Amino acid sequence: MNSIRALNAFYNKSYSKRPILTLCVTNGILGAISDTLAQSISFYEHSKLDPYLPEKIRKHEDLWPPAPRWDFARTFRFAAYNFCVAPFGGKWYMFLDRYFPMPASVATAALARQANQMAIKRMVTDQALFAPTGLVLFFTVMGLAETGNWEGVREKFRDAYLPALIANYKVWPAVQFINFKFMPLQYRLPFVSSLGILWNAYLSWLNNASKQEESVLEKLEKKDTNLEVVQSA
Repeated sequence: MNSIRALNAFYNKSYSKRPILTLCVTNGILGAISDTLAQSISFYEHSKLDPYLPEKIRKHEDLWPPAPRWDFARTFRFAAYNFCVAPFGGKWYMFLDRYFPMPASVATAALARQANQMAIKRMVTDQALFAPTGLVLFFTVMGLAETGNWEGVREKFRDAYLPALIANYKVWPAVQFINFKFMPLQYRLPFVSSLGILWNAYLSWLNNASKQEESVLEKLEKKDTNLEVVQSA
């Protein structure tokens, strides 16, 4: 308990001095934890978790290369991405605070209703604008980082974007309502990132599965092309 209090005090002190840097470091660490969990899931009873991937992503799963012992580059990419996007998340929550202000207290039923309405407005705005945009940014950055070309980005969107967006709307509206209603501003991004460890692990897992499937499809395409050349010769 004392260690939690000390960590909380350290975080608040750091946030008061350097809010954006504090959010970046916190988000980066949580991102690394998320990918670590995702890779651990891949190594543990992998076959039992396969049905949770979209069918078109795991169509050629039996041809995927075996996972390496540990992909440190993947963990670094995920941590770096979370570090870099933290300022956007922090500024977004500040924007919502400014345009949908909460009442100073909820001492009366009317004020409590107003607080609920403001939390709902924040949540709806967040899920309508920030959630789909955040996924666009995630799959664009990961596609470019992994393949270095826009074709890789298009493949990510074709395979993984819609499943991720559908999963988002099953989970995050309730989480964000709680976040916007009860969490102070400085805790909102860490709260979301902490509860989102499983979500980010899912994104990392989905992103990597998409990468593996596209790699197999490219090899099969080349094989078919080479076969056509041989036959025509």
